[in-house]
Amino acid sequence: MTLDAILRRAIHRAPCSNRALAREAGVSHQMLAAIVAGRERATPRVARLVAAALDSWAARCAKDAAAVWAASSRHSS
Repeated sequence: MTLDAILRRAIHRAPCSNRALAREAGVSHQMLAAIVAGRERATPRVARLVAAALDSWAARCAKDAAAVWAASSRHSS
């Protein structure tokens, strides 16, 4: 699978809008839209920025999920 295809799939699967992902990654949303549409090629730099943004969300979501699991265990019915 090419870098373009992998990045497109990651963008589609992101737990947010393209604009939010672009903002978190520090790239323009127009660039992400062009990559998704196949009008632009993904560069390794943009791919790394998007990957870092997704990693950041994953870490925050995992921390929140752990807190919810812990709270739900304490409040079992």
